Amino acid sequence: MWFNYISRVHSTCYATINEDCSFNAHKRLDLDFDKTQKCVEDSFSQPKERWASSTCSNSIIDVEIAYWKEFGTNIYPSVVINKKTYRGQIEPLSVFNAICASF
Repeated sequence: MWFNYISRVHSTCYATINEDCSFNAHKRLDLDFDKTQKCVEDSFSQPKERWASSTCSNSIIDVEIAYWKEFGTNIYPSVVINKKTYRGQIEPLSVFNAICASF
C-alpha cells in the first residue's frame, strides 16, 4: 500500500504534496484517508495548531532520526540488513545477493 501511495502521490502531485493531493491519492487507491489522518495526528505530541512549535515532537519522525543515527542510513535509498547498513549498489540483484549472503 505504501509504495502504491507514494508512487501515486509523486506522479500526480509533483513538488506539492499537500492534504488535497494525499486525499485524492487515497481515494484513487481505495485507502482509508481518515485512518491515515488519525495516525498522523496521533504521532504528534501536541494538537495540530501547535505542530509548527519548536516544543512539538513527532514520535514517528523521532524513531526515524534515531534509526538514521544508529545505522547511518541518512542517504536515500538505504538498505539495512541484520542491523548493518548495506554499502553496495542499490539495484535488485546486488541487494538480493547481500540479503542471501547474510543468511
